Amino acid sequence: MTAVRELRAETPLPPRTRLVPGRDALLAEAARGRRSRGPRADWRLAAVGAAAAITLAAVLGTQVVGDGGHETLPGARSTYFLELGSAKDLLTDAADVIAAGPSVTARDGQWIYVKSGEVNLTDDSQPGTSETWMRYADPSMEDGKAGDDHSPREEYEFLKGLPDDPKKVRAKARAFFYATDRTETRTQHEYRALTAVLGRAYAYDAGDLAKVYRALATIPGVRAAQVQDAAGRDAVAVYLKSEDPTANRDELLLDPETYLYSGHRWVARSDGGQWQKGDAVIGGVRLAVAVVGKKGERP
Repeated sequence: MTAVRELRAETPLPPRTRLVPGRDALLAEAARGRRSRGPRADWRLAAVGAAAAITLAAVLGTQVVGDGGHETLPGARSTYFLELGSAKDLLTDAADVIAAGPSVTARDGQWIYVKSGEVNLTDDSQPGTSETWMRYADPSMEDGKAGDDHSPREEYEFLKGLPDDPKKVRAKARAFFYATDRTETRTQHEYRALTAVLGRAYAYDAGDLAKVYRALATIPGVRAAQVQDAAGRDAVAVYLKSEDPTANRDELLLDPETYLYSGHRWVARSDGGQWQKGDAVIGGVRLAVAVVGKKGERP
């Protein structure tokens, strides 16, 4: 499976027409919490309570294998959400954490293994997990042969070529993931491109990846929140504030300790049918990622 197909499986962007009634919405519970010692603090929000339903992570030991080898799981239906305001300082600090952390290397002939989980309340599909393998070096997805789809090797080389100047990083990201929607503003384009890089950074030099976080920190309107993902884990949600307060919202999720990509949420921002403002209608989580020697191999 190609890298872009795997990515789109992890981060679907459904049209509003797919948001049909018929399923109970995820509970959007506000929780009080506090941060100490800066963004890397061991923050914990107030208990969500008994309403927290079975999550993907809680049932990984009792999976039922469905058609196609995918695992079907009970849905995670509860969440919490706490706005943090501007993400500028958080992303700047995250860049320092990333830069000080380990790099991930791969070579031609190796594969990228990804295990992910998803809860999707827009249809009748059951929540579950999936595993994908993609070639690290795939010439059919390089040098523009697949449009703005890129192999993990080409993405690694993109990161290696990034300058230090955040404005230039933003410009390079725009060119790497070029515009496909005429209504998209430059700010929206840059946000989309930079978050796509973070979601697809399977192999990277730590210092190069940190430049993407610093560039993202300079985009106006980027905000952060503390949330719980579809696997019941704490996460930092990063999103671009919209001029329209009713516009549905895409959130990039980061691990609160490592600040690496950990998933996504697609949040409804207005009531409609059975959906309520704040409902996490779609939630995707990255459960594992690794460089392996061959397709089918697991870490």
